Amino acid sequence: MNYFGYKLVLVSTLNGIPLVYSLVPATTDEPLAVESVLDSVRGCRILADKGFIGGEWQSDIAKTTGNQIFTPKRANQLQQQPKAFEGLLNRLRQGVEGVFHEVQNTGGNLERLLRKKVGGICVHVAAKIASYTLGIFLRLRFGIDVLTFEQHPLA
Repeated sequence: MNYFGYKLVLVSTLNGIPLVYSLVPATTDEPLAVESVLDSVRGCRILADKGFIGGEWQSDIAKTTGNQIFTPKRANQLQQQPKAFEGLLNRLRQGVEGVFHEVQNTGGNLERLLRKKVGGICVHVAAKIASYTLGIFLRLRFGIDVLTFEQHPLA
């Protein structure tokens, strides 16, 4: 199967603040794509989807970057995690998926860009990440909802 375009690889905090991202060709193997951003963060606990289950790959990442990768287990795996931990991972992963959804839809859908050149795509993605991050900053720091510009009391 042929893939065209690019994948957005993103590491964010649990608050949804992007820390590092990269655009890689769509044909890039996911673990290889993630290694490009994991080199920029050290000693972190990273939540990932089931595409990153490989124990050997996770061990290599832990040795080279100090990052621990946590993934939900597949139902057919011999070693399972406690159900409470699996539930926690799934709840946290929903937040991560929410970050991708917001970044993708901030200022127009990423999958429907009409940019023809790589430079144009990179600039557009950087602007989307900056816009999304500014929105989070305004909400967390000042209680401002960027969609309505109403100010809400800070917790």
